[in-house]
Amino acid sequence: MTAPVIDSTERPISDIGNDPALVDAAGIRVRECGEPLVEVAEEPGIFLAPAYHERGVRSAPDTIVVRESVLAGLRRAAAALPPDTGLLLWDGLRNLETQAEIVEHFRAQLPEEGREEMVEQYLAPPPASEEDFLALPPPHTTGGAIDLTLCDSSGNLLELGADFDEFEEPAWLAYYEERAGAESALYRARRRALYWAMIGAGFAPYPWEYWHYEVGTRVSAVFYGLPFARYGAAVPWVPPE
Repeated sequence: MTAPVIDSTERPISDIGNDPALVDAAGIRVRECGEPLVEVAEEPGIFLAPAYHERGVRSAPDTIVVRESVLAGLRRAAAALPPDTGLLLWDGLRNLETQAEIVEHFRAQLPEEGREEMVEQYLAPPPASEEDFLALPPPHTTGGAIDLTLCDSSGNLLELGADFDEFEEPAWLAYYEERAGAESALYRARRRALYWAMIGAGFAPYPWEYWHYEVGTRVSAVFYGLPFARYGAAVPWVPPE
């Protein structure tokens, strides 16, 4: 007997809230596997919109690069989405120059009260030393982190209820789980579709950003109960200015 197909838009995003324990990777170390990086090209179900390049971040490339297995996972996730829905990729691998430029851009815009806490929560400042960088690489410097959303079959953005890098509660992954109204129901269904497609492909979510997923990283190891991360730093160390 064939098991019934469960509509992912009807499955709640389980046990994901603003819980720091879900991303507390302090005890996780890296065992770099040596997997190569690959540049992502558009294909059916996968579209590109390099967000920081398009926003004018000077050091941000116009390409999206990830680890080889990450691309394979994205293909599996795209295949699991509802009909006529694809993945729109915003960001992948970052070098430390880009990471620092993004952090300083948002630091200048954030209110003074609680600024550093928000920087730590949302932006992963570059480590102060090479030793820390190698032991605790920011997720986007490993090639294992991806920022993405949903689009239609032509690559047109679908609204999920918050803009990319909107550092407010509507960006939290499970924000629309308990909210009423037709618009909230639409955003909830879309976030669930993205969440379950990515989880099914082996990615770990980030509670405060519906668009951010990781695999092979220290945070991913925490989410899946693994003893170590297989992706370390995939870009060179650059001392902070």
